[in-house]
Amino acid sequence: MPFDLTLLEKVPFLAGRGREGWRIEPLGSVTNQTYRLDAGQDSYVIRVAGPTTRYLDRAVETHNAAIAAELGLAPPVLYLDDKLLVTRFISGARPLGVGDLADPVRLRQIGDLLSRLQRSPRPFRHERHPFGEIDRYLGAHPYPRAVAFRQALQPVEAALARSPRPLVPAHVDASVANFLLGGDGRLWLVDWEFSSMADPAWDPASVLLHRAPDDDDAVRGFIAMVLGDAGAPAVARIGLFRTALCLVAGSWCAMEAAARRDDALMRIADTYLDRGEVLLADPRLPRWLAAV
Repeated sequence: MPFDLTLLEKVPFLAGRGREGWRIEPLGSVTNQTYRLDAGQDSYVIRVAGPTTRYLDRAVETHNAAIAAELGLAPPVLYLDDKLLVTRFISGARPLGVGDLADPVRLRQIGDLLSRLQRSPRPFRHERHPFGEIDRYLGAHPYPRAVAFRQALQPVEAALARSPRPLVPAHVDASVANFLLGGDGRLWLVDWEFSSMADPAWDPASVLLHRAPDDDDAVRGFIAMVLGDAGAPAVARIGLFRTALCLVAGSWCAMEAAARRDDALMRIADTYLDRGEVLLADPRLPRWLAAV
């Protein structure tokens, strides 16, 4: 969508500046509208909040993203309110793709970033729990297929509830596309609007959701780097979280698709549910339920 330049009048360091030679380029985004702004010698990322994101707390995002920036994991937030987010554009950066997860070096780099995040000396604000999020999304839009899958996941919910772990700072939306690889080889994690305290398995399970194979030496090393070990309980926890996160993503996509009347996003919801059903039928599931 075309960018409304009058929105920038709220941003102190952009308001009132001459706009001759400014360039605005749309960037990819599912929920929000995101743009690159080149203003003279400065380049920024501008995120305009989507109309269906009122359930997000921007004050929480500001707090958590500031901690992530202090840890060197995210670009600093230059401006944030209920409508706009402004950060520096990372020159020469590219989002990671699923193919990057097959590279053991890149997987270790992601593991190091998540390890530093989880060991932050400062806690994040807010808490998220996978089945709490699922029930919230299903409450907004009870997509029948997702509701049925929610019932099928009761053994997973019960197993995780029997073995709670202390919550840690988490990105909560650690999809591969939210990792940016800079031209200097440095890895960044962006888009902290869902961030909160969460189970330590949440982010690594999100990363591994699209990796195959999911049980080789590189994956076990990645799990050990983030969770501290790769014993049977840790591996089981990741397996169960991957299954649950398929419904987190699927129910969220279905809710958003219904609100926007977006058939393409509904197909993505079904893709996540397809993947979740495959994981629910995985022969390792009984072992994961017992070991976690």
